[in-house]
Order: sequence, then structure tokens, then C-alpha cells
Amino acid sequence: MRSWCHFWRRPSSKPLESDQSLNRISRHRDPPLSPDQLQSHWTDLNRRFFSGILPTIPIQWSGRLTSSVGMFSSLVGPRSPAPSNRPRRLIRLSLPLLSRLADTNPYAEQEILNTLAHEMIHQWQYDVLKRRPGHRLDFLRKMTEMNRSGLVGITLYHSLNEQVQAVARYRWRCQQCGRDYHRARRTIKEHRHRCGACHGRLLALSLESSPPQPDTRPRPLRQSTFSFASR
Repeated sequence: MRSWCHFWRRPSSKPLESDQSLNRISRHRDPPLSPDQLQSHWTDLNRRFFSGILPTIPIQWSGRLTSSVGMFSSLVGPRSPAPSNRPRRLIRLSLPLLSRLADTNPYAEQEILNTLAHEMIHQWQYDVLKRRPGHRLDFLRKMTEMNRSGLVGITLYHSLNEQVQAVARYRWRCQQCGRDYHRARRTIKEHRHRCGACHGRLLALSLESSPPQPDTRPRPLRQSTFSFASR
């Protein structure tokens, strides 16, 4: 299963997401929801579940986010001064994955709402609790509280493996347990990275060379493995 989101970003001079790169993607695939619709959902969730205390945050469709459906991203720590002329933190949603889901699933908007709610819990950890975002006990308690309403179905793992594989151009296989890793870009380095399940060595494969190995491990309800910002 892929992790629902990534979070945290070290200070960098690189833009969080260029409008130019997003526009290149958008010419080929329209976002399932407009920026105004996303902000409307954010405002409603903020009022219902956070008593309206979350400060406004930019929400962007990302054409580069292809291994997770969402990301809470920050340039500085929760107790650090805000950088000048740049957003302190933002929420990104995967345009390639969620737009593909919208093409085939009539309940895609609910999945987007669940993703947004998940990232808002990370925003709550960052902006209100002043803690580094993560899937710790405070996250799980807030997730359970929100899910009891019946309006959202927040989980730790997504089930968009089909969409992830559809946009993948590269694949690696663990030489020990046989687990496959799909990526749209060549982000896995065999000499540095190991399998997240068994720490075995990874071998780069051609997508046409051999079929994926069946994964018989127990799977969570849905969503993706998270890391601190570099994935």
C-alpha cells in the first residue's frame, strides 16, 4: 500500500510547485475540483471539526505528486519564524492520481474530501499543537473523532495502486521479498534505498520486462507509507 501523504520539507530555495509545471499538466487533465471548491471544502471542515481555528492555508493541485495522493508541506518548523515572501506551509493534492480516479469512480469527490481532511489534521498538528506532523496518537484520536461524524472516512493508507501504476514509468523489485515499487520519476537509487518491508536490495526493472509479483502481505484499509518530504 502507498502512504496517504508525505509531510515536512527542509528549508530550500526551490519553489514548492511552479505554476508553469502545473499548467503543463492541467492542459492535458483538468482538476476534479476547482481551487474555489477545494477552499469551500476546507472552510467547511475547519468549521465542523476544528472550531474554525485553523489559519488559511494554500491548497494546490500538484502535477508532480504521483506516489501519494496528498502532502502537507512546510518550509520551516512549527515554532520557527515564517520565511519572507513565501508560504510557510501548504497542502498539495495529486492531480495525476485523483483526476484518474475521477474518470472512473463516481465517488471520487468523497475520496478528495477524505484526503483533504487527512492533510488538515497534519495542519492542526503544525499550526495548533505546534508539533511536527505525523501519524502519532494525537493524529489517530482526531481521525477517529472526525470519522464518527460519518461525513469523512479518513484512513492512513490509500487504495489507489491502480492509479499509481498507471502513471509509473519506472519500477524496482526487492530481491528479498519481491515487493514492487512504482514511480513516475527515477527517484529510487539502488545504492542508497532499501525495501521498506524487509530492507532488501532493490533492482531496477523495465515496466515491460516482467509482470508485478503478487503481494500477499496483510493490507491496511487504504492509503500510503509516509516519509519526511523527500519522496
